[in-house]
Amino acid sequence: MPSSTVRGAVQISTDTNAAPVTVGGWVSWEVDNNTHHSPDTFEVVFAANALPDAYDAAWMTSQKVMYVSLWGGTPSDPTNWALNELTQWIYGQVDTVEFDPEVATITLKGRDLTRVFQDAKTTEKWQNKTSSQIATLLAKRHGLTPVVTATSTQVGKFYQIDHDKMTNARTEWDILCELARFERYTVYVQGTSLYFQPIPDSSAPPSQILNWFPRSPVNGFPIADYKSIKFTRALTVSKGIVVVVRSLHDKMKRSFTAIYPGNSIPKQGVGSQAGSEPQVYYFNVPNKTQQQCVQLAQAKYQELVQHEMKCDIALPAAGNDGITKNSSIGIRGTGTAFDQTYYPDTLKRSLDIEGGYCLTIGAKNMSPDAQDASNGQASS
Repeated sequence: MPSSTVRGAVQISTDTNAAPVTVGGWVSWEVDNNTHHSPDTFEVVFAANALPDAYDAAWMTSQKVMYVSLWGGTPSDPTNWALNELTQWIYGQVDTVEFDPEVATITLKGRDLTRVFQDAKTTEKWQNKTSSQIATLLAKRHGLTPVVTATSTQVGKFYQIDHDKMTNARTEWDILCELARFERYTVYVQGTSLYFQPIPDSSAPPSQILNWFPRSPVNGFPIADYKSIKFTRALTVSKGIVVVVRSLHDKMKRSFTAIYPGNSIPKQGVGSQAGSEPQVYYFNVPNKTQQQCVQLAQAKYQELVQHEMKCDIALPAAGNDGITKNSSIGIRGTGTAFDQTYYPDTLKRSLDIEGGYCLTIGAKNMSPDAQDASNGQASS
């Protein structure tokens, strides 16, 4: 193990109903927890000559289906620990098996159970069901536990007469993601559960605070709650964003336009003012009502401004099991505009018998100025 206190485990099964078996011989694993409607991915590397006889290289490379669980953490007694003292960071299905005879390694790569929705296409319409009813139905269809917050609007109200979207075959995951956008929800798979829930309240205090102390009272050197951190700010976003959504509604024989924030499209600057005007983003979507255009403009604005302030953080994974894709991270102490709250885009945990137990985070948010601007109203 990379540390006297860190422990990890790899479990494999060949059927979702079969009991997983803890398999030794691994030398490293990595889990990439993604947000924004993307599957979590994993990679685990085994030393082929260290595999147990029952799960040797011949067995590993001949399997058609494999499911993997990756565990890591710091048990209270590292010399006498149980699996339930660790955190399961992913449960997923193997997509590829790689064998390198030169260095004698076998690498398993795969996705979490988001894949069952990504690999299934459907032409079902569900006009008379709500988004939460559809999410529950699809979860149970694949043997997953639905963790779903109820919604009230039937999906036929969303689509109106959008014939293409109601008849063309699409993946079930595309449908879930689209319904989540309509509802301002988040959707993801964790373990054997499908989560379909409201987006966390951005006004809530951060769930995790990371501090920077410019000068230690002991030795005068800067100290921090992390190994390293880097910030970037997109100035094209900082100067402001306006979203314009336009829609031609076939059935109503009308066109609709929504502008957010504000009530007019900014004029192009000239001379010394050129380049200082807000960036305008146009979206043309068919068969939306005025209210739907307003809602879409607000949602697109929130998506775009969250790319303004970004940070990349590296810190020890040990002791930071509480940081997940649903966390909010407050940065304090830099004395700059980057002291604010961020929301993870990606969290990558890696456990290596030589390199240690590490966590890297990519996170983003809008600046406080943009948050103030977002309180404006959408015009119709």
